[in-house]
Amino acid sequence: MNTFHLVMLRPDKCFYEGEVSSLSVSETTGGISVLPGHMPMFLNITTDLAKLKEADGTEKSFATGEGMVSVYPDRVVLQSDFLAWEEKMDEAIRRREMAMEQEKERRRQSFREYRLNKMEMAKTFIRLERGSKH
Repeated sequence: MNTFHLVMLRPDKCFYEGEVSSLSVSETTGGISVLPGHMPMFLNITTDLAKLKEADGTEKSFATGEGMVSVYPDRVVLQSDFLAWEEKMDEAIRRREMAMEQEKERRRQSFREYRLNKMEMAKTFIRLERGSKH
């Protein structure tokens, strides 16, 4: 067995899927390489530059965020909150920053709506209380 099946997942999509001969990532205590036949394990990965080597020998570098790698007998699954090919990293960072800003605005809007609804509910209770006294 010269390769293993690798699936790399981001929260929004499957980033990569294919046969590879190696995967190198950074974990909390240093770097680790996964090769065909590696013993099953789970490990946390950190933000860093990682590499994979495809079955045809093509090497690809990519950035990872926080996440984990699950090594199973028949496949390896890498899950991370951020994955971007090295050559597209600047674009990916801009997209992520924009998405984070949109999420912040959505939360601000939700909080505003929550406060307004809370005030409306308080006014309704006051009206009900006034109505029950008459």
